[in-house]
Amino acid sequence: MLISVPLTSEEEAALIALAKDQGVSVDDLLRKVVLQILSASKAASQLSIPLTAEEFEKLLEEATNIIPDGIPPLCDKALSRESIYTREDEWNRRS
Repeated sequence: MLISVPLTSEEEAALIALAKDQGVSVDDLLRKVVLQILSASKAASQLSIPLTAEEFEKLLEEATNIIPDGIPPLCDKALSRESIYTREDEWNRRS
């Protein structure tokens, strides 16, 4: 497919210079950018699709695999409101 995009002479020169800096043709550079846009658009649209319980569990499992070995689990006190919102509570008391 051929798509025409009108550019000013300055935009065209900047595009040619960018492609040259990256060691690719203008066509290859534009194709790469378009594919990145399409990929980001596809990923964003998939985020709005509700997950099944199995898909959610799989994502949580993948997220836990990111945590390095040896990191201790948080204790219940670390997740308490008093531990999380201390700074905000101090600000509210000063007001």
